[in-house]
This record gives sequence, C-alpha cells and structure tokens, in this order.
Amino acid sequence: MEFRPARLDTLSMIISIITSVLLIGLSFFFILNRIPYGSVFALLMISIVLISYLLSPKNYYIQGGYFVIEKFIGKKISIPMNEIEGIFEIEDFYKLKPIRSMGNGGLFGYYGVYTTKDYGNINCQLTRLKKILIIKSKKGYYAVSPEKPERLLEWFESTTGTTLIKEVSKVEPIKMKASPLILLIPDTIFALTLIMAILLYPQLPDKIATHFDANGNPDGWGNKVSFLYFGIIPQVIIMIICVISFFAMRDKYRNAMSVYLLIIMISLIQIIVAYASFDIYWFNTHDSHFLPLGYVLIPLTALLLLLLLIYKKVLTEDKKLL
Repeated sequence: MEFRPARLDTLSMIISIITSVLLIGLSFFFILNRIPYGSVFALLMISIVLISYLLSPKNYYIQGGYFVIEKFIGKKISIPMNEIEGIFEIEDFYKLKPIRSMGNGGLFGYYGVYTTKDYGNINCQLTRLKKILIIKSKKGYYAVSPEKPERLLEWFESTTGTTLIKEVSKVEPIKMKASPLILLIPDTIFALTLIMAILLYPQLPDKIATHFDANGNPDGWGNKVSFLYFGIIPQVIIMIICVISFFAMRDKYRNAMSVYLLIIMISLIQIIVAYASFDIYWFNTHDSHFLPLGYVLIPLTALLLLLLLIYKKVLTEDKKLL
C-alpha cells in the first residue's frame, strides 16, 4: 500500500527555487569569469542542487512487514512494523523547536536528522512542516508527511492495532554543553590565513594568474588585489558560519561531540580555501604549483566524509542517552 508524500510546502518551494537559481548562476559566474578553481566550486554547487533533489523523499509504502521511505536514489529507510510502538500526529513541526543536525533544511524537502529539545533526535523525511506524522519505533523517531495523513493513521489503527498517541513522553535533556574553546580551531586557521595573505601580498607581481585549467595551466588573470579578495573574504564568511553554528546549536545538543565534529568539518573547508589561496601565490612566484590541488583536496575530502560518518553515528547513538 502506498501513501504519496505531500507536495513541497511554500517555504521549501521558495528555498528550492532561490537556492537552485543562485547556485547555478554562481557556477556560470565562476566559470565565465575564470575565478581561481572556479570549475571545482561550480561542480560542487551544481552537485548540491542535484544531490539534494535525488535524496528527497519520493514515496512511502508498506511492503513485506516494513514501512518503507523511498528516495530517488540511495538506500531506502525500512522500519519493521513489529518495532513500531505508536504514531504521533502534530500540526506544526516548529512546535518541537527542531535544530537541523545533519540534513536538508528546505531544499527539495526537509530530511535528515533533526534534534529537538524535548524528544531528542528525529529522522525527518518531510516535504512539508505542517500536518506531519512522527512514527515512534524501538530504534527512534521518524517523521513523514503523507499527502493524506488521516489515511495512514486509519491504516495503522485498523490493520496493525498500533496505538495512536497524541504526545510522546518528553525526556529530560542531559546537559553536556560544548566548550567555546573549540572555536580556537577556526579562529587559528582564520588568523594564520590572514597573516599569510598580508605577508605574501607584497611579493606578488601586479598581474597574477587566478584561474587554472584541469591540467593546472593558468587560463585566467587578474590584478594582485584579487589575491586578497579570494583569500580573505571566504575565510570571513566561513568564520562567521562557525561562530553562528556553535552558539545556535550548543544548547540543543545533549552530546557536545556533535557540536565539536560540526565545527571541525567546517574548519576543514577553511583549510581547503587557505591552500587554494597559497597555491595561487606559489604559482605566481615560482611558476609552478606547490602541490596539485587534487593531492590536497582528495585526502581532505576523504577525511570530511569520514567525519560525516562519525557525526551521523554520534547523532544516532545520542538517543541512547534518553
């Protein structure tokens, strides 16, 4: 039996349109204006749009004793029917005061792990935030947004005898606040990048190579002031994201390690940006690359993926603290 997901709500529709247009537009801008490593950033931004769409919930259905949440690509989420303890209906997801821990906040849906102060982690697979259902399982909570929630509720009650509960038991959050000392990592990277840019700037020629093709050959040029723009401005933006993320989320996570891992992952992006800036300096003063970008990007990306897996594991196990 199938239960079609509801259409994207207005907020998700607006976020999807604006974000897609912005990222695709920036991709063309980076490529056409030969921004340093513009093709890499363009591919990354287009991938964000494509992957976000493909990972969004496609369908909900009952099959072989499982309640299945299907996506366009990727592993299906299968919840054993015999492990479902109840089903929770809520008019507005915002009432749970959710914080997006690891997932999508509106680009083609709301999916991934959301942390709530009262109920801990919820695996959300939503297309809207109103009139949603939360399934209480032995392994945790799952949020879905069928087009006709009453139809799914009736099926659960009549076919499985699953209890329809109006409110899940609230839990007392365990206070394990993250220490602001973790911000020394992005602070240090930012400070070192700023010092590097200031010290290296005078050594650059007036005209510098700012963009390179797939073989590492320069195919874009600009004034040396662009070295400061490309080196400092992204670092300022990433640093602001770090600070806002830390203070916005430290009170929502019961496991401080979640916040620490998030800040470390953002800091890795700082390192990639810093190296790209240093590589521009090195090429323009030594007529060769210090190291191919791939030698730095590949291991850092692998490390980032590893941290994402650990981050997901920490969020999953956090419910054991309930």
